[in-house]
Order: sequence, then structure tokens, then C-alpha cells
Amino acid sequence: MSDIQTKIKFIQYSLNKLTSESISNTEIKDTYFKLFNQLHNKKTLMIAGSQGSGKSTLSLLIKTYFKKFYKKDVVILSIDDFYLSSHQRKQLANKSKTNLFKTRGVPGTHNLKSLNNSIDKLKANKFPVYLPVFDKVTDNKKNYTRKVNKADLIILEGWCVGTKPVEPSYLKKNINELEKKSDPDMIWRTSYNQALIEYQKLFNKFNYYIFIKLPDWKYVINWKYKQELNLRSLRSDNHLKKKLYIFIQYYEKLSKWMSLTCPDICNVLITLDKNQKMSKILYK
Repeated sequence: MSDIQTKIKFIQYSLNKLTSESISNTEIKDTYFKLFNQLHNKKTLMIAGSQGSGKSTLSLLIKTYFKKFYKKDVVILSIDDFYLSSHQRKQLANKSKTNLFKTRGVPGTHNLKSLNNSIDKLKANKFPVYLPVFDKVTDNKKNYTRKVNKADLIILEGWCVGTKPVEPSYLKKNINELEKKSDPDMIWRTSYNQALIEYQKLFNKFNYYIFIKLPDWKYVINWKYKQELNLRSLRSDNHLKKKLYIFIQYYEKLSKWMSLTCPDICNVLITLDKNQKMSKILYK
């Protein structure tokens, strides 16, 4: 078996283990294999995409592949692990005069200072570095941290990483019921958009950017539902699906804004089909 075939088989095995997804050797060679070769000498990387787009899966594949074939240690930071606690978000909501900030997600609901400090220590090789772990089921940080002793490649993955602030004309449009009924004065939208300005300093610490684009926003609810069922080890939950329908509205505007703008600023654009598979990769 050739070196290329060995690598393709490894990707195939790893992908199946992570997602139970079966993908042909040709598809792997044209997508993952080519992408990983493009990334092998990178030091920092951002991966962005909407809920269920496969950011975490791609990050884990890169981590296992780099360890196996390049003997490199990849550290994955999920921006989700740096959410403020539910108590801190209540304080933010009171200060901002909008209850919408009680729900995690948008810029402003992360501990940006902690995230910046963690990345600076990793880049400066100031080990060990202790990273927080957030529990989405309890909506709070876990009572333990993740210890990192080496970082050859630092990946920051998250739904909003790399995005620029939303233009006023687009910010003003009510694109769902949440914005129309709960944010008529645009206090919430204006606040998280203002917070995004501070996030630019964080994003500028990274020199390579992958954006995963969805075929359509309508697929997000089903992909997110599938993700949450797996997280809870459930087969179905109608109450959960109704809650998620409301929950994803918090992410909708910025996600759609990213689909409009991030393809122009990313280094690699991955387009998904309706089955969550890569249909096209564009390198810039």
C-alpha cells in the first residue's frame, strides 16, 4: 500500500469512527487529503461554520492526522468552552437592559480575556496551559480544566470566529420572530455587534482561516437537533426540537451575515451539500 493510500485509509477510518459516515477513497483524496496537505506547515488556524456544519469533526480529524503522519501536537480551542457562566450572562443582561444576553451564543457572551490569555500562552510556549471546558447541558463550566503541554498547531473553532461586524443596514432588518418581538429597539443586536469589534484582536492572532458554508439556513435546525440528541444520548425529543427552533434564532442573523461575507475573507471555502458532506473546496 502506497503512502497516499495509507493516509486515505486512515482518514476514512477516522471519519467513520467520528461520524459513522462512509465516504469513498476518491472523495477523501479530493477533499480531506488535499486539505490536510495544504495545512501541514501552519501554526494557527481558525475554522468557522454554522451549527452542525462539522467544525468539531474537521478539527478532530486534523488533530489525529497530524499526530499520526506529522508527529505534531494539535491543540483545539472551541470558542464554546469560553462562554460566560449563566450567572455572568444574567449580570450582562441586566447591564445591557436586554434578557437576550442570558442565552449563550452571540459575541459578548464569551470570556474574551480568558480566551486571549490562553492563546497568548500557547503561542509563547508557556506550558502547561489549562483550558476551560463548558458543559452545554448544564449551561455552565465544568469543574475541571484541560491541561496542554505542547502546541505545534493551534486551532480555534467556533460558529462566529473570523467574522466582521454586521453592516448597519443588514443589522436593522428583522429576519426572525426573536428579533421582531424581543429586540425591537435593537439593543441586543447593537450590543453584540459592538462587542465584535473587540473580537477582531482575537481573530488577528490567527493567520489561516477555513469557512464552512451551508447550502441553506433551513438545514441548521435538523443538523443542530441531531447534534444535541447525540450529546444527550437520545433518539428523539420533540420538546428539545421546539426549544432549538427558538435557540437557533439567536444565531441566525450573524450566521447569514457570515455566509454573505466570510467567503471573501477566508483562505479556504468549504461548501456543504444538504447531507452535510463537502461538495466543493475552494483554495485562495
